[in-house]
Amino acid sequence: MRNINDYVEKYYNEPFEPYMVQIRKNNIIKQLHKYRHTNILEIGCGLSPLFLDFQEFKNIVIVEPGEDFVVNARSLSENKCDIQIFQGFFEDYVDKLKKIAIEFDFIVCSSLIHEIDNPQKMLAGIRDVANENTIIHINVPNAQSFHRILAKEMGMIENIHEQSSQMKLMQRQRTYDIDLLKQEITDSGLVVIDSGSYFIKPFTHNQLQRCLDEKIIDEEVLDGLVKMEKYLPGMGAEIYVNCKKGRDHLCTKS
Repeated sequence: MRNINDYVEKYYNEPFEPYMVQIRKNNIIKQLHKYRHTNILEIGCGLSPLFLDFQEFKNIVIVEPGEDFVVNARSLSENKCDIQIFQGFFEDYVDKLKKIAIEFDFIVCSSLIHEIDNPQKMLAGIRDVANENTIIHINVPNAQSFHRILAKEMGMIENIHEQSSQMKLMQRQRTYDIDLLKQEITDSGLVVIDSGSYFIKPFTHNQLQRCLDEKIIDEEVLDGLVKMEKYLPGMGAEIYVNCKKGRDHLCTKS
């Protein structure tokens, strides 16, 4: 069972994560620009809700279990009527989301399904609140990331799917490669329409933070590492899929 309070406390101190959050968000925005995004559902917003960097929407609904994250998001949104924020686990809000007068064009489930006990339950809920035209964006850390392959070749880990100490600290349950992620998605009745990876990460979060702190590298280097993925496709730090509801699961909302 995920301890959300422990997770939030450790999240504040996780090295390099603020940089990774922005890199991740930039990729989400890139995906949003590819598809209709009038009404957006964000599952888990952390400390940096999507609306801070992306305002091209009519409505955005956020479901976030962490109390600190919700307080922060509500403060940042200044009670704007086009932003609704619910505190709780997404699975507990599925019925409510199905009944609100918003048809979601785009659902963001970012850096989440690898952390939870039952991804299929969450994916079933996402499928239930989606319609036949909804684009669902899901991203997770990549087992085939450059830095994990390097760690294996150095003898630091036995295989690329092995959990690191940082993963255990942050309650991360599993590691996905792109094939495993696609299988998880298709098992839930969703259909993958495109996928990819982003940000060539040469070292661990701790090592990258140290490089930044000691001015060995700067943010221009990080920008270059984002662009490097085109030379090393599939080896980015994180992977994503964009998917839709399978025809066998299309239904009318109640």
